[in-house]
Amino acid sequence: MRQLGTVAEVQDVIEKTDENESSEMVISIEEQQEGDVLEEKPEDTSWDDKDAKDTKVDLEEEKKNEKNNKNSGNTYYIKINYTANVVTVYTKDSDGNYTVPVKAIVCSTGKATPTGGVYKMSNKYRWHQLNGGVYGQYCSRITGHILFHSVPYANNTPDSLKYVAYDKLGTKASAGCIRLTCQDAMWIYNNCSSGTYVEFYSSSDPGPLGKPSAKKISSNEKCRNWDPTDPTPGNPWHTYVEQASTTVEEKKNTQNAETPKEKSEETKQKEDTNTQSQNTVENTQNSNTNTTQNVDNKDNNTNTNTNTNANTNINTNTNNNTNTVSNNNNSENKANSTNSTNATNEAKNTNSV
Repeated sequence: MRQLGTVAEVQDVIEKTDENESSEMVISIEEQQEGDVLEEKPEDTSWDDKDAKDTKVDLEEEKKNEKNNKNSGNTYYIKINYTANVVTVYTKDSDGNYTVPVKAIVCSTGKATPTGGVYKMSNKYRWHQLNGGVYGQYCSRITGHILFHSVPYANNTPDSLKYVAYDKLGTKASAGCIRLTCQDAMWIYNNCSSGTYVEFYSSSDPGPLGKPSAKKISSNEKCRNWDPTDPTPGNPWHTYVEQASTTVEEKKNTQNAETPKEKSEETKQKEDTNTQSQNTVENTQNSNTNTTQNVDNKDNNTNTNTNTNANTNINTNTNNNTNTVSNNNNSENKANSTNSTNATNEAKNTNSV
């Protein structure tokens, strides 16, 4: 534990700090007046004005130096669009120019953020105290008091996140540093070495990879004191994310229940077989119906024929009866004729006698 200095000493530091480079790294006079002290932690480098140096470079001159030294050159080149609040990381193309975008990062810039120029990253700090007595994780100094770092924490512990500040990612919200999610700050801390170029510019176009978004966490009272992207074991967001995934899975199951799934080939074959069997039964039923109808038609035809034959027989009998009567009448007529002839002959004979 050590006292940073008297109020006069702190005031002297602030006055020496360029107005455009003042940021969250400057310790407030009010807190010094209250007797607050800065506690050095073994995992971080304490605030020290000697680290806050101007690292602005002439990029063309730097390129010449790189050509002369074949082993020089950094893997990445970082551009900060302070208007869109987007950081885009580039790597080299086949010609050795930083033209290939590899990563886009949402950020929060501030009033003291540089508005132009190219700088070289310098010091790095696992935890570092910022303006107002708050802390940042995975800090990488860009120039002066301007750093890449996580959203501030009340303490140098991962469960004391300033969650309201986290919800402001993507907007102008810092004093001048470049605020990032824990995961993105860690990526720069681990992958972009000291000496990496950082360029500031302004554009309404967020960049070739667009502008990512960050989760809004203030409404989640259980988890909001943690950065959702912090990989530290015990982060309650890890469990919460799994529960959210389960909820999504349940929604998918509900949707699948409402929307029929695509049928498997085996199911299709079974349904085709059932359809064929049903068609066979229906055809058999239709055949039986037709047969019955044909039989009924045959019966009707037989009855018709029988009736016709009966009628024919009746007519035949009538004709026979008619013929019989006619024949009888003829016989009677013949008999009558014979009798008349005989009577006539008998009369002649009598007269002859």
